Amino acid sequence: MDDLDAHLQANEALVDQRLEMGDLAEVPRQLDHFALFPRRAVDAAVAELTSAGFTVDGVRRGLRRARVEFSRTDRADFATADAFTRQIVGLTSRHGGTYDGWAGFIVTDAPA
Repeated sequence: MDDLDAHLQANEALVDQRLEMGDLAEVPRQLDHFALFPRRAVDAAVAELTSAGFTVDGVRRGLRRARVEFSRTDRADFATADAFTRQIVGLTSRHGGTYDGWAGFIVTDAPA
């Protein structure tokens, strides 16, 4: 799935599901992201992800493509999810990659 509209629709369903499970979406937490890039572009993509405040947690290089796992602390609400999705889809597109989406723990207790 690399189409921005499809990702934004998936965000709506994912955030709704998380809220139904009692998630406090406004509480920042580590969110994990996944993307695929052509091997030739992965180093530039990783540099741009890092500049955007993401931590690159792993790069698995295949013959032609590399899977990049990255994370950042963000809220899991509708507006924030759409904002980081737009940012990431733009970044992956610039580097010939595709964004595979995000995940993170459900937060049900406000931090003390």
